[in-house]
Amino acid sequence: MTGLPIEGIDHVAVLVEDIEAALPYYTETLGFSAIADDRVEAVGARLVMLQLGDSRLQLVTPIADGPIRDYLSAHGEGLHHIALKTAQIETVVNQLSPDVPVRVVRGGQQRLGGFLPFRPNNVLLEVIEDQANGEVSRQARNDG
Repeated sequence: MTGLPIEGIDHVAVLVEDIEAALPYYTETLGFSAIADDRVEAVGARLVMLQLGDSRLQLVTPIADGPIRDYLSAHGEGLHHIALKTAQIETVVNQLSPDVPVRVVRGGQQRLGGFLPFRPNNVLLEVIEDQANGEVSRQARNDG
């Protein structure tokens, strides 16, 4: 499979118990700036997007019971996922997961995103639209 319209890495996400406790290290010590702070009820998470130069890091913490809280309980804090950006989210998820549907929902910064149902090299991958007005998939219209 070649020629997927993936433009690069959008962000790397770190799962934390407490965003308020984690923020000073990333902002004061490392120099990141917070550029968005979202509560996404659909996935039961608070997402704080940080930026330093062209690099973006997302802090994730659960705000409700669900898969993010379950993952944190089972694995603790650390790398949660890597998000790949695309302007053609439906095309990418359909090519990467042709046999298993990917739930695509509006998440942080009102962008569409969906997690792939498999973990290459044990890494959770998210496919996320490159901009807030990107393509809206049939699945997102139904779920989001």
